[in-house]
Amino acid sequence: MRCPINQSAGTKIKSNKEVLVGGQAVWQGVMMRSPSGTALAVRNDSGEILTEKISYSPLASRYWIFRLPFVRGVGALWESLVIGIKALNMSMNLSSSEEEKLSPSGIIISLVLALGLVVLLFFVLPYFLSRLFTPILAPGLVLVVEGLLRFLIFFGYLALMSLIPDVRNVLFRYHGAEHKVVHAYENGEKLEPEIALKYSRLHPRCSTSFLLVVLIVSFIVFIFLDFDNYFLRLISRIFLLPIVAGISYELIRLFALNPDNFLSKIIIWPGLLTQKLTTCEPGKEQVEVAIVALKMSLMRENAGTEGKAPS
Repeated sequence: MRCPINQSAGTKIKSNKEVLVGGQAVWQGVMMRSPSGTALAVRNDSGEILTEKISYSPLASRYWIFRLPFVRGVGALWESLVIGIKALNMSMNLSSSEEEKLSPSGIIISLVLALGLVVLLFFVLPYFLSRLFTPILAPGLVLVVEGLLRFLIFFGYLALMSLIPDVRNVLFRYHGAEHKVVHAYENGEKLEPEIALKYSRLHPRCSTSFLLVVLIVSFIVFIFLDFDNYFLRLISRIFLLPIVAGISYELIRLFALNPDNFLSKIIIWPGLLTQKLTTCEPGKEQVEVAIVALKMSLMRENAGTEGKAPS
């Protein structure tokens, strides 16, 4: 259901460190997730803020195996992809007059293409490029080159995206707004634009930081789980991804829950620097949209129901 939201005075919402919230920038808006649910808020061409709830039954609530450490990271990654693509498609529909939506089969195709692009760019391509150094370097050094190439491609991709005006001025500004509003919520502030704007646009639990940790973990895993056979090495880059994702998720979750720990700061710091590429300082309009999305996703908590941290 779509409905315009009237801006009202901010209300004090009790912060609960166990209620982990997060989100994603979408076209002209923000998607927010909490234990209560998922909500989307978008500013359309007329300046109205339109909202829509996103229905999704978490894997952890349906299958016990996705509540286990390490396995839950694989489920979280899959859910982020599914909900992210749905939210992006819905935001484009909400922000314009077009009514065409992706069918379930269209969402599956989009997911496959998105996963395929990630695997191709950040895992398969670095592998093949590193093979060019085989005649002149020892096998261990070739693996190091592969890891370095993976980082270079990752940062090159982000730098290229930041040069696209629409991406920088729309998506990246809403990305910054999402982080500021989450910071305000976590600090028990009133959810008002003026208050949220004073917070940092960088957040340790951002998916950008997660991807960076994935690259670091993959570098270590691929060194220790290496194969002499050329074909097995290539296939391992793909089939070891669930293990890499599971370890990365647990590390990000551990460090995010213990941000003052010295080791946490060291691990989180590169991700925060990377977010300087993927976020821009938002204005009041972007923050207003992020606040609406968060309030809508927190409806149960706002009503006084105790929330639980997502597994």
